[in-house]
Amino acid sequence: MSNISAEHIKLLREKTGAGMMDCKKALVENDGDISKATSWLRKKGIAKAEKKSSRVAAQGLVGLKTCDNFSLLLEINSETDFVSKNQDFQNFVDNILDIGISKKHSIDSLLETQYRNNETVAVALQNLVAKIGENIVIRRMLYLDADSKNTLFGSYVHNKINDNIGRMACVVKMFSNDNSNKAVIDLANKIAMHITALKPLALDEKSLDTSFIEKEREIYTSQLKASGKPENIIDKIVDGKVKKYLSEVTLINQNWVLEPSLTLAQVLKDFNSNNNDDLSIIDFKLLILGEGIEVEEKSFSEEVASQVNNTT
Repeated sequence: MSNISAEHIKLLREKTGAGMMDCKKALVENDGDISKATSWLRKKGIAKAEKKSSRVAAQGLVGLKTCDNFSLLLEINSETDFVSKNQDFQNFVDNILDIGISKKHSIDSLLETQYRNNETVAVALQNLVAKIGENIVIRRMLYLDADSKNTLFGSYVHNKINDNIGRMACVVKMFSNDNSNKAVIDLANKIAMHITALKPLALDEKSLDTSFIEKEREIYTSQLKASGKPENIIDKIVDGKVKKYLSEVTLINQNWVLEPSLTLAQVLKDFNSNNNDDLSIIDFKLLILGEGIEVEEKSFSEEVASQVNNTT
């Protein structure tokens, strides 16, 4: 059947999101049968998805969601920033958040979970890759558990697409005598924002690996010896440098982003004094989009060309 109508091509494009020429070829190969052409494109799309899976995916979106028992942080990567603006991709991230917060999953168990229309998440992911034309990877799922009825979660999403997804996301787990207090919730959310801004490595000095601190001490010592400082004062200078460094990388000792004259420890102390509470930070998790992924730098024009040409 060589006479394929433009209306048929349009219907198939709307149904599958595939390109015009692919839709035309699919209809020709399947005698104009839209259902068969859809299956043909899915098979072709899945093959393309497997081919694209070797390409680096370092863009995309991160997201978070909380419930009474736990909080979820999620990162789903694409190859280019263009995809983060795609509504289908955003919907996929939101849907995965919903699945992940309804029951705790590993990525492997998530992929085997039902998504929609009786297909698994793995199949839905392959279909999305075929439709968008980029490698897409569910990279990280991090959970924080509520320890007791006094646990609460503060949260913050940076560069928001909607309330739950953006380019950075943080959840902080806290203890409070009254975790329904609006002032407590407000401060918890501000602490999550602080973490996103200053990116501490640990809650406090005890949470840092001792080998990490010793490594910093060795670096400072080597620098001072190389500069010709007298041996008898090096240890004292190193102690001061390590103390300053720890105040910068441990959350509780950092200067409060909203009032730099105070440390976060002082902010909590003042809050507890004024509110008759024992508010404290138990743990936190921060997801930064693409953190730790090595990518080959592309110019903006190269990225646009890649999108236009849909190169593999």
